[in-house]
Amino acid sequence: MNPSSFEHYKFYRLYDIDLDSALHTLNILRRYKRPDIRNVLLRDIIITYARPFSGNKGNNIPKHTLTLKFVPLEQRNLHAELMNLRKQLFAHTDLTYRNPRIANWSSEKRRWFPMSFRGYDYGSLNKRIDDITNLISSVHYELRKRIREIENNF
Repeated sequence: MNPSSFEHYKFYRLYDIDLDSALHTLNILRRYKRPDIRNVLLRDIIITYARPFSGNKGNNIPKHTLTLKFVPLEQRNLHAELMNLRKQLFAHTDLTYRNPRIANWSSEKRRWFPMSFRGYDYGSLNKRIDDITNLISSVHYELRKRIREIENNF
């Protein structure tokens, strides 16, 4: 196996760990009812799930990502939604997502510029835990299948 192919295999193995971690965190999430704890765990799940798809640096491969071929067609809308949440809200602060508005409530005595911005409704995400679990499990299954194919050719 050449160095690039071996590095590709290493990335797959690391992605396997990421997806396994996301699934374990989903199991932890099911034990908690408090919204503040659930929101933090959901954010972690999405960031961890998105990691393989977000572009990763290698030694021989400058930018490696897990491709959409690992995501079942019927789950790609949810995948895209989670990727956008990770990209625009959880891992970055995108103005296009937050759409901040600044008001000027200043007076002669005090300068005051409150800001409003778009938040996120974790409640809707909480209602889709089973769908998220199925998505991550499906991607994980396809990835593990590919890893076994590579290992069978060692």
